[in-house]
Order: sequence, then structure tokens, then C-alpha cells
Amino acid sequence: ICQVMLTLLTRLELGDVQYLQLHPQINITCTLNFHKSPPPLLAQKVSAIAVILKRSENKHGQYIFDIPTVANDMGVTAVELTNQLYDLKLMGEITYEMKDLAYCYRIIEVPTDLLSLSADNTRWLSEVENCKVRKMDAMFNAAYFALNLCDNMQGCGGANHTPCLQRKILDYFSGVDNADFCKKIGQSSPFLRADLKVFLQSNSHARFTPRAVARVMHGIASPAYPSTAWSKTHFWGRYTHIDFKEVMEAAKEELKNFVGKDTL
Repeated sequence: ICQVMLTLLTRLELGDVQYLQLHPQINITCTLNFHKSPPPLLAQKVSAIAVILKRSENKHGQYIFDIPTVANDMGVTAVELTNQLYDLKLMGEITYEMKDLAYCYRIIEVPTDLLSLSADNTRWLSEVENCKVRKMDAMFNAAYFALNLCDNMQGCGGANHTPCLQRKILDYFSGVDNADFCKKIGQSSPFLRADLKVFLQSNSHARFTPRAVARVMHGIASPAYPSTAWSKTHFWGRYTHIDFKEVMEAAKEELKNFVGKDTL
């Protein structure tokens, strides 16, 4: 999830329109303790402390607050705020701990059409996904050829298949498309839609997206749908022989019928 978020944020920063500016990752939750001056007295001298007292939650003498929220209230950056806290720590006034690493950014331009921007980013992420899948297909193609189809006639022999692997790598970077093994995956099944309907009806308590349903049908676990629980259904991994996107599109249509609206 973090990698996907960073990919999307990077595009919003470096795309045709710069919607935001990324800043270095920081820990955004701060737990602060006072040691010398009473908090109200220190707040009169240091504006950061005044805002922290206003925005924090006091738990057993510890003040817990969100760094970006306090920084925004002060009109400073998160780094400038943490520098002020560090100076107070050196003076012996406070100690603090930081946690919850997060991405930080500054909005440069507010999009006028969020739906169009969302659709555009969805298409772009789909292209990125397709590119990564093609790379994995190429790796599988090369390994499958070396293990099962190499005729050992061009320098290969025994466990040594460096020559044929090198040729496959050169073909890939030359744009030669010979991933025949990957194309053998099925594009449809007469039972898919019926199975999807039964699956959704028997799991009406769960909130699904088309991708989540396709992952179950392909036997791919996720944090929301772990294999320990979902592998018990007899639909788990049933459609690994059908293209993932085809399963996802079929799931999208069945979800529309099931809930009576577009789920995307």
C-alpha cells in the first residue's frame, strides 16, 4: 500500500500538472513530556507550546499531538516545528518521542475536477500494473524456456542455461514478443459469472471491490482477506487459469447487480 501511495503521489507531483510538492517522510505523532517550566508558563514564552497545548490530548501527563496539524496552525513546516522542539529538549524543558512514519506534501494546485483526475490516475495505475505484469511474464517465459524447451544446442547443457537466458533477455529489451506460455491463460469461463454470484450471496456480510473478489478467485491473499480465513471457501484459487482482469471485470458486473449500483 505504501508503495502504491508513493507512486500516486509522485505522479501528482511530476505529471502534466503539479498538484503537490512532496516533502521527506516524517514521524507525525509526537508524545511530549514537560520537565522544567509548567506547561502554561512555557506556553506564554513559546508559541509552539501554546498551540501544542491547544491541539494535544493529555494522557497521564503526556501530551500527544499530530505534528502536521500543529505546524499548519503555526504557519510553519513540520521540520521547523521539530527543530523548535529539539531546541527545547536541549534546554531541558521537554523530552519527546516520535512515531507513525508518513508521507508529507504541500498542495500546489487544487484540481477543478476530482472525478476526471481520479479516472485519469486509475487508468495510469492500470498501465503501470500492466507493465509490471509483462515484466513478470517475461521472467517466467525465460525460466520456462530454459527448464523445459531448451534444445541444448547453442552452448547450453546440463544445469547451465546462461546462453539461452541471455538470448531471452536480449529479445525482451529488443521488443521481441515471444511470451507464448503466458498467452495460454484462459480469457473466459462459462461458469465464472454464476460462481461469482454464489460467492457474493454467500458472503453478503463482507464489503468487496472487484479486485478483492478477483484476488480470492485467484487465491491471492491480502491483509483484508487473509488466506487463513478465505482459503476455506471452495472458490479460493478456483480461477487461476482465467486472466485476472477478466475475473475482475466479471466481478465488477456482478457487484453492480448485487448491490444495485456501480461499486467503483
